[in-house]
Amino acid sequence: MKHFSHSKKFISLLLSVAVAMTMTLSTVMTPLAAASVSDLRQKLQEQQAALEKVNQQLKETQSDKADAQALKTQLEQQKSLLLSQIGTLTEQIGGLDNDIVNKQDEINQKQQEVDQKQAEYDQRWADFKDRMRAMQRLNDGGSIALLSSATNLYQLLTFATTLEQIVSKDEEICQQLEDEHTQLEQQRAELEQAKADLEAKKADYEAQKAALNSKTSELAENISQTDESISKAEAEEQALKEAQIEANKKVDEAAKELDAALNAANQAYGNASIQCSLDFGRPLATYKYVSCYFGGNGHRGTDYAAPGGTEIYAVSGGVVTAAAYHYSWGYYVQVYHGKDDNGNSYSTLYAHMNSAPIVSVGSSVSKGQTLGYVGSTGNSTGNHLHLEMKVNNVLVNVMNYLS
Repeated sequence: MKHFSHSKKFISLLLSVAVAMTMTLSTVMTPLAAASVSDLRQKLQEQQAALEKVNQQLKETQSDKADAQALKTQLEQQKSLLLSQIGTLTEQIGGLDNDIVNKQDEINQKQQEVDQKQAEYDQRWADFKDRMRAMQRLNDGGSIALLSSATNLYQLLTFATTLEQIVSKDEEICQQLEDEHTQLEQQRAELEQAKADLEAKKADYEAQKAALNSKTSELAENISQTDESISKAEAEEQALKEAQIEANKKVDEAAKELDAALNAANQAYGNASIQCSLDFGRPLATYKYVSCYFGGNGHRGTDYAAPGGTEIYAVSGGVVTAAAYHYSWGYYVQVYHGKDDNGNSYSTLYAHMNSAPIVSVGSSVSKGQTLGYVGSTGNSTGNHLHLEMKVNNVLVNVMNYLS
């Protein structure tokens, strides 16, 4: 009996020490875990900021590249239009060259006609003068005697009429030749003017072509400079994409570290005898619609669009293991719900609250208890609740567990 009494005292002492150690460890672990989560949260925030900066630089570079490519397309279209205009002018100038050559041929032909007509006129004039000189000699040599030799009046009148007709015919022919010569000269002058007009038009086209060639050269230089800008932007884009990959890796690492710390925070309270009934309730009394589903583009949870200020409820009883501000989540709360009959642990996280949570780390909450209110803090666009669930510290689709 005495031995049994000593054994009971020893066991009681051991239990007392164990309880004291458990309380001491719980007291020590909570501040350390909180400090670790806070540090990791700050680290993740810094990595997120660095990633956002790289993303912004990449966006600006891609925008600059797109602008440069659009400008190049515009310049090439202008150059193509100018080349088309130059081609048209070249064809027109070639046509004018042919017209000028043809016009010169017409002028040469007309000049030959003028020269021929002038020769005819000169010959007719020479013949006329020869007849005048013959008639003068006839008159000096006794034309009166010639007239006197006429045996009758008919012969006399016929001889006089013939002389008059010869003179009149020569005058008519000479006048006709002179008129034809004048007309040919006028035609030649018109051809010369037409040729001059063609040459002036050709000179105008050549001036336009020279101006277009100059503009084309300028556009070619601009296109070359734009190509350099595009190449530079592509090089910067490639470098930023590599930096983006590295920044994403760091963000992922920081997120994993934060997840591990949050899981550790759950584990710190895992020793508590919390039984998870798996009877999960609604996180909101009502909401508009699901704005983003779990897993879409790597989305960690489910987003419920709801008016700002809507009460956010714990989906099940448990203990608050995190309640703070996060760069991406904004104001958030994490609740550990304990283990089910099979030993699986459950926790949920509620993000983007409109202000600091109304619960604190270490406090017990019951199913349906208000944790905070819907907002849009952190990396958020519009009021909504971002709800995550973990089973055995692994993210799952919370919609598969809610009633």
